Amino acid sequence: MKAYILLVLGLLLMLLSPWLRQRWDLSEDQRFTLAPSSVALIQLLDGPIRVKVYLGGKNLPGGFKRMARALDELLEDLKQTSSQGIDIEHIDLYTEYPNEALRQKKVFELDSLGLPPTNVVNAEDGKQVQQMIFPGIVIEKGDKSTGLLLLKGNQLASPQEVLNQSIEGMEYEIVQAIQSLTDGPRKKVGFFLDHSHVPAVRQLDLIASLRKSYDLYPVDLSASMTLDGLDAICVIQPDVPFSPQDVYKIDQFMVKGGKALFFMEGVRMDTVMNQGLVATPVDLGLGELFFRSGLRLNANLVKDAQLCGAIPLAVGNFGNKPSIELMPWPAFPLMNGNPSSVITRNLDAVYGKFVSSLDTVSGAGSLRKTALLRTSPYTQVQQAPATLPFSASGKEFDPAKYKAGPKVISYLVEGKFASVFRNRPLPADSLQKGFIEQGTKEGGILLVGDGDVALNEIDPNTKGPMGLGFDPFSKHTFANKDFILNAVHYLLDDQKALLARNKTVTLRPLDKVKIKEEKGFWQWLNLLVPLGFSFLVSAGVILYRKRRYSH
Repeated sequence: MKAYILLVLGLLLMLLSPWLRQRWDLSEDQRFTLAPSSVALIQLLDGPIRVKVYLGGKNLPGGFKRMARALDELLEDLKQTSSQGIDIEHIDLYTEYPNEALRQKKVFELDSLGLPPTNVVNAEDGKQVQQMIFPGIVIEKGDKSTGLLLLKGNQLASPQEVLNQSIEGMEYEIVQAIQSLTDGPRKKVGFFLDHSHVPAVRQLDLIASLRKSYDLYPVDLSASMTLDGLDAICVIQPDVPFSPQDVYKIDQFMVKGGKALFFMEGVRMDTVMNQGLVATPVDLGLGELFFRSGLRLNANLVKDAQLCGAIPLAVGNFGNKPSIELMPWPAFPLMNGNPSSVITRNLDAVYGKFVSSLDTVSGAGSLRKTALLRTSPYTQVQQAPATLPFSASGKEFDPAKYKAGPKVISYLVEGKFASVFRNRPLPADSLQKGFIEQGTKEGGILLVGDGDVALNEIDPNTKGPMGLGFDPFSKHTFANKDFILNAVHYLLDDQKALLARNKTVTLRPLDKVKIKEEKGFWQWLNLLVPLGFSFLVSAGVILYRKRRYSH
């Protein structure tokens, strides 16, 4: 009777398994547990959402299969947590769109949503077959939709590490995309208009990305009495000096707990008769503000000979025409993020142009300073004024000339800020009434020694904006946008949303040498152990039955 009951219970569990989902996260890195911030957001959804998964299909490589499984498990966890319901649809482009023309139309549509295809090569029947994979999803809520590319990570790492980094950041990316579609209270970010001559088209990609989550406001600092009402300010490549009154307004904004992002140029670059560039110091009046925050922006030019971009240069003549080739340009360094910070963890390199280094200074009280971006150890620092001839590009790397070590290009400063004008005369006596010497709320400053980090290039054909971080010469998109968006989320969302970026999924690759050397042993072991176990169980059953029924 007991056996029948157990059999019925087993069959019931099998039938109900598609609807019953229970598990215990016993993993060391808690990879199967949602972050509290993710749970809070999903439970506060004000309507159902639909997720279209394009990562799938036949013959997925092993790494992408692992990524697809992790994605399915994460979406199921979010679905179980949601109070409004999440509809998940898996789409295989090769099955859903067997017609080549229709499939290419869909590929173009996905690419416009930010889901470019990834080409992989598989071996099928002894032949190398190229296959398009879309490691991304489309999230829809009502009449809003957003595409999300999940394959992210430091492209300087191995393919397996890139996939692993993508899995680690998957929860954060999905939750941020869902949050951008919700209709909740939005923080306010002000962009300064009167201190920069950068064309608006070069800021469009960043503005469009920030607008998904925040309300953006143009700010004429000279016409504004205060910056009250804003949650953050963004200053991109200013070239007009800040007056003492302007500095006072920014200072009081910071003392009151405001957040600020400064993308500054330590030097100004000018062309000299098409032979090269000259770097001259820039002083816009913000040096004292940064100094009191524990930072100093140096008037120098940092060149990186190991990790840098490339520019097209004439290297000779081919017949009567100049021969143009891409040559390494050390003045365009590729900066790596701090793996210990949730802002820059698992990011691809950030592309910089004519960057200046930052130093920390003492006397900033209890402010916390975190280095975010730094160069490789093989750098050379030129103090302004300095020249940079085009002929230096592409020359053989001389290690003796690049021994300055890694240089920090970006710092994050957090804490309660003290006023720059404490124990000093104010710009005007009328400001004395509302003056605050010491802040009581936590504020934050992100300082980057390069204004170009936040600017996109312009397409020479369409005259429209390219993607932020896209290098038109190498055709690679670097992590400039992700770096800035992560920093803004960190500063404005009380750091809760980025807790999901703290997840660590440890890679445990097999030892390929041992596999090759001990292949036969492990094959026989895997064959004989199950057979031996089956034989022992069978022999035990036979002996038991003989003893039980021999009389």
